Amino acid sequence: MDSSQDLCCMHLLSSNEGRFIAFTDSSWTRYTEFASKWNVFPCKERDVAVEALDRLSLTMEGINTCPRPMPSAELMPGYHRQCYNRFCDIQKVRRQEKAASKKEASREDVHHDWLTHPPIAGGLKQRN
Repeated sequence: MDSSQDLCCMHLLSSNEGRFIAFTDSSWTRYTEFASKWNVFPCKERDVAVEALDRLSLTMEGINTCPRPMPSAELMPGYHRQCYNRFCDIQKVRRQEKAASKKEASREDVHHDWLTHPPIAGGLKQRN
């Protein structure tokens, strides 16, 4: 009897219903591509990937060159189809990129305003 624990490396849904699928070389490659994309954003997808890689004794650094982890007596790395579809959704990545770009532009605008209109020395004072 197999006593290994299924490890959904893309577990984004609260339920774990659905069939668990072990990684193939192609699904692992796609996973690592998206894990690298998510890694630059502070988001749930990044946290899920980092946690799963930690359990596999891997890190994000060099993940794209890392071979597919093989099942062990303790862990069966893979995914649920619904989790895979959400994690590997290029539209979600693009929305995250767009939001990050807007946030960065906003920060640059504030920085530019500060350079052209520095705060008043001594700060604001209340009128009597």
